[in-house]
Amino acid sequence: MHSVTLFQTNTVRHLGVVLAAAVLIAAAGTSFANFQATSPGTDLKPLNGAEAVIDLIQGQETILWSALSGTITNVKTVGWPSSDGTHELEGALMLEVPANQLVGIVDFGEKPMSMTFVTTN
Repeated sequence: MHSVTLFQTNTVRHLGVVLAAAVLIAAAGTSFANFQATSPGTDLKPLNGAEAVIDLIQGQETILWSALSGTITNVKTVGWPSSDGTHELEGALMLEVPANQLVGIVDFGEKPMSMTFVTTN
């Protein structure tokens, strides 16, 4: 009976080590590509080499993106804060898990303040 318990304990420990390694490998392959505009109505500019990961074609209300490296798992778009004279409003937020992880269109209705792409290699 003791050997079965010892076997189960060792199996659970080994399984835990394998799962921890899988999570670390997955996390190591994840990166972020950030784009930021300098003021309302201006185009997004790449930060820290984001242009090597994502190519953007920017219009007035839409942005066409394509992955240059890896696949895109999430896209976060943030709009500019605004005020109605009485209340300060945060910018709109749109989170998207793209159906096509290599190319997509974001229809935000205006030029956003920032976009962040989560990529996996």
